[in-house]
Amino acid sequence: MINFVLIIQENKALMRIYHAISSLIQVIPYYIIEEFYIDQKKVNVLLEKENSGISILTRDDMEFLGNHEESNVTPEELIQWLEKGRICLAFRYKSEIVSYSWCDLKFLEFKGRTIALKRNEAFLFNARTFKAFRGKNLAPYVRNELGRFLKKRGTDRFLSITLWSNTASMKFKQKLDARPTALFLYVGLFRRFHLHIRLRNLATAQ
Repeated sequence: MINFVLIIQENKALMRIYHAISSLIQVIPYYIIEEFYIDQKKVNVLLEKENSGISILTRDDMEFLGNHEESNVTPEELIQWLEKGRICLAFRYKSEIVSYSWCDLKFLEFKGRTIALKRNEAFLFNARTFKAFRGKNLAPYVRNELGRFLKKRGTDRFLSITLWSNTASMKFKQKLDARPTALFLYVGLFRRFHLHIRLRNLATAQ
């Protein structure tokens, strides 16, 4: 089967058309996921624990995160996240941040959609493990540690979003017994108009 994406990438004229269309319309299927805190003994980290640790990041850490070559968010944006009350928990190896995950205790925000959270809910987002440390089971470990931290604060329901095409994200969440509760279709026009269509309620099907 011919790889349509490669054909577009190799043809400059088609690439210009593709970028023009992408700036006008986006169509993205995605899941709302419910995650759970599990026994941490079930999440095995493949790094020496004596050289590692978990910590809550502060404003001083945002320059490193934002300026990292693998980051897609600027230090200024990350500082704004902190000022909104968002929390970032990270795994440090030999004092260096190698994996992290964010949470918001007030809102679930995605593509122009904002949902106010209940007092016992948290929106988990922007989980990242830097490439040199992938394959060490860090993403589920950090996420689970974040769940443990939040449970101590009285938060016991964890929600996240996974794009339908992002199999890597779904796999790491499944290690934490996560389950999709709904399938949505996002349609964006001109990067200004946003429509979210519920395609299926998956909570009742489980």
